[in-house]
Amino acid sequence: MLVRHLLRASAASLALASTLLTAGGAQAVGAPSDWEVSLSGHSPAGSLMSVSSVSDDLAWAVGRGDSGGVIMRWNGEKWNEDTAPGLPDVWQWSSVTAVSEDDVWAYGSVGMDQRLAHYDGERWTSVPTTGPADDSWPEVPIKAVPGRLFKGGDALYTYSDGTWKTFALPSLVDIRDIDALSANDAYATGMQYPVDGGHSVTYHWDGTTWTLMDEAPVRAGTETAKVVAESPTSVYVAGWAEGAHGDPPAPSVEHWNGTAWEDVTGALADLYLEAIVSDGHGGLWATGNDQADPAHAESVFWHFDGTTWTRKAGAPAPDGDTTWPSYSFYDLAPVGSTGGFWAVGDYSTPLNADGDRPVYGLIEQSTTAPGAAAATSSR
Repeated sequence: MLVRHLLRASAASLALASTLLTAGGAQAVGAPSDWEVSLSGHSPAGSLMSVSSVSDDLAWAVGRGDSGGVIMRWNGEKWNEDTAPGLPDVWQWSSVTAVSEDDVWAYGSVGMDQRLAHYDGERWTSVPTTGPADDSWPEVPIKAVPGRLFKGGDALYTYSDGTWKTFALPSLVDIRDIDALSANDAYATGMQYPVDGGHSVTYHWDGTTWTLMDEAPVRAGTETAKVVAESPTSVYVAGWAEGAHGDPPAPSVEHWNGTAWEDVTGALADLYLEAIVSDGHGGLWATGNDQADPAHAESVFWHFDGTTWTRKAGAPAPDGDTTWPSYSFYDLAPVGSTGGFWAVGDYSTPLNADGDRPVYGLIEQSTTAPGAAAATSSR
């Protein structure tokens, strides 16, 4: 993931594209930010892939550092490396999902093998998984709710009362994200590969089995890699497609109203869309790796109020590069009861004396609840 981010940013910095938005509503990236940096610089985290919170004072973010997988824990004041005993060694932790302070799950990989760990409030314990590791996309999603754990990849898995159940998928289908309203109501999205000639897939879990839903009307070549379920009549899937002839990427967001899909991409543009989350007010936050031209080095977030999209500036890391697109976010999650949100990812720093661009893990926190933010928007 980190290598892909660097290649994307490098390629896009060489390609000129059209101006981001000609409509008069997009917020300039240099405007005051609704986000602030919570973790940056030298830390155990070199890149963070997933975040989950159970309260204002307790959250986990996972990824990898110089020596392998790393889990960071928020204590209400700062992020520290999780040192609870029992955590297995992995190359990278790619997903974390927390139900409560004593019910947290993390998924990672080491070589061609997978690792699943559970935290009970005192220690981590390795939990046996079922099925082979997904060698085509090792960053497998997991989602936990009271009474059940869901796992994706090249099959769909459920875990409850110590027992795994497997739902086989067609060849070349890979599930990239899962969200759940309850143990008996969940949604999974991904793609029937290859990208060229493939198509998006979305499945619904009813407590007994997974059912393939109508195909979301994303543009051809879109990798649908994110899903957000607000209710049975409000589900979003999102992803991006490579732009033609070196143009910036084209994100897509589709909304399911219980009977049909509707495209709500609107003014959202020039973004490798890697993360979306419900804002709790009928809208969304979206982010990833911004590729707008002219290239900006700042982090960028987009807010959808249910009708229109607004492009917003993130907070710059104190040591972040300022000459090319250097920020990528891979996950978003609510902070707790504040109405705020966490965003996790990484950023690059300027060239050092050795000709390298060090990359560090990054966590930002929104400082304004969506309902309170003044918004100028366009669609």
